[in-house]
Amino acid sequence: MSTEAETSKAEPPRFSLGLTYWPRRTAFGWWRAYDRGEAREELGHVAALGCDTVRLCLSWEDFQTGAQRINSGALDALEHALDAAQAAGLRVVPALFPVALGGALWLPDWANGADVLDELIRSRRLVVRAPGGPALLADGRYRRNQAGGLFSDERILAAQRYLIRELVGYFGTHPAIAAWQLGEGLERARKPESGAAVREWYRIMVSAVHERRAGAHVLGVVSAHALARASGPRPEQVAERCDLLGVAADPPAPLAGDRANHSAVVAFLHALTAALAGRPALVTSLGLPTARRGQAGEQPGWLADSAYGRPLRAYRGDEEQQGMLVEQSLDRLQRGGATGAWLASYADYPEPLWRTPPLDRAARERTLGLVDAAGREKPAAAALRRFAAERRPVRADAPALHVDPERYWHDPRREIARLWAEFTSD
Repeated sequence: MSTEAETSKAEPPRFSLGLTYWPRRTAFGWWRAYDRGEAREELGHVAALGCDTVRLCLSWEDFQTGAQRINSGALDALEHALDAAQAAGLRVVPALFPVALGGALWLPDWANGADVLDELIRSRRLVVRAPGGPALLADGRYRRNQAGGLFSDERILAAQRYLIRELVGYFGTHPAIAAWQLGEGLERARKPESGAAVREWYRIMVSAVHERRAGAHVLGVVSAHALARASGPRPEQVAERCDLLGVAADPPAPLAGDRANHSAVVAFLHALTAALAGRPALVTSLGLPTARRGQAGEQPGWLADSAYGRPLRAYRGDEEQQGMLVEQSLDRLQRGGATGAWLASYADYPEPLWRTPPLDRAARERTLGLVDAAGREKPAAAALRRFAAERRPVRADAPALHVDPERYWHDPRREIARLWAEFTSD
């Protein structure tokens, strides 16, 4: 007869439920206008909704004001947020140098291309990098994209290692931290130079984490954008170094045509990522924006929007549709073998914030929350609570999507279309 300890060891891990937290009142300006009472109250509510994990995106320019400078005020805010999350019973995944946030690409000015005078002094010739790609957001303004190789530029690599050393060195022993996420959407600002560069970047960054905190768990997240491009980052490249693998369902891939229900797309993104990596993943940034009740001109339906500097045709549902999406997606992901699902946003944001970047351009991001801008819970919150109460485990016997990696990466877009048709044929 096995002991209780032996039985617990044999139990499969619990399917993780979480969300990305930005405060309802300040949204992406949180770290600059940190409110201790607000953080305690809202993180307590996140736990009450049934979440076990909260992801805190450490805005790059807020935490690292220069290549070798850390903002002590942001560190103080993070320390309090970690304490508040721990008091609420939440595990925390801090995301380091996230670039893709709130439908915009955020990059500190100091990281957006090399200074021309500095280049001239060092190389004795004038170097001007041609502009390209979507605009970047820094210090509340959209800037010309001059980003260099975020996966290979030695100056950027040194800055990233410095941030890891400071943050993991200082907070690595905090009991609330479950894992450290490395990056978010760097490839959207500048395409990786090569697969070798991506692999080397993950080797360097994961090693830097472990140098400061041996045994620390590291999360790497791929995007739907990267899955459609051979340049990656590819799931298998991330899985080689990271303990945890995720795929971001943000913005939703345009696979379902005019269907408002995207639960099949979310399930497919996980199945594809897991097949390419050879192991299950968790899905992040799951959500559906909602039309506000009683607001003239805001009806459920399709709208012309933008995401990360590119045009986007986005669906905005009613609150019941959002609740149904959350309910169906959580069920499909758990049955499909995913290790967890983290929702896109805790709260909707008040209308005055819609006039400021990034919400001035990314309408989809305004109403992705489980609570509205007044703090009222939407039906999606009840759906999350119901699912959490079931305490479902991760399934090890989930059906697999069969993918030939060599064939897939030869023409990712064509293979995605073929595999999607196969996935939805039943």
